[in-house]
Amino acid sequence: MKVRFNITIGLLFILAGGLLGSSYIINYVRELNIHTNSMPQIVTTRQAEQPTEDQATAYPTNVSIPSVNLSVAVDPGYYDAASQTWTLSDTAAFFATISTPPNSVSGDTYIYGHNRGNVFNPLNNAAIGTTAAVETADNKTYTYKLSAVHDVKPDDSSWLLGYKGKPILTLQTCAGFWDQYRRLFVFDYVSEV
Repeated sequence: MKVRFNITIGLLFILAGGLLGSSYIINYVRELNIHTNSMPQIVTTRQAEQPTEDQATAYPTNVSIPSVNLSVAVDPGYYDAASQTWTLSDTAAFFATISTPPNSVSGDTYIYGHNRGNVFNPLNNAAIGTTAAVETADNKTYTYKLSAVHDVKPDDSSWLLGYKGKPILTLQTCAGFWDQYRRLFVFDYVSEV
């Protein structure tokens, strides 16, 4: 009886250790994935260029979605070809400078950030029709309405390259148990103030 009890306790300790160890490993792998694959590899056909003064003053500085309690600072995001990485931070979102600054005419304004509580995790609670506001360095505010949400593989950039059409806002974060997808929140332009 005592042997069976000791075996049972021993197996419980092994199981608990395995669960704790596996959660550590899962979190470690997720962190590696977040930091290395945060954006699709879109620079193969479009390289980041130095912005003109007019473009830089129109860059986004903040994105907010009041209905999901999201308000995040936005910094310019650049691709480093040598290290094949994008500008990233645990506390800010980034405007992909190879995309179109917010405007009322055309183009895709592309902002990306980590799937963390203080960055873009609240996006996962946004419903179709949710309103987003993007403030720019030239003191304008652009309003958008969520029209679609979909996941793509990290190396799929077909949705971004060469976009022509009415102005849209794309917010991107990671998705999936292993953050193996990029979740795109596509917003249609509503107004400019």
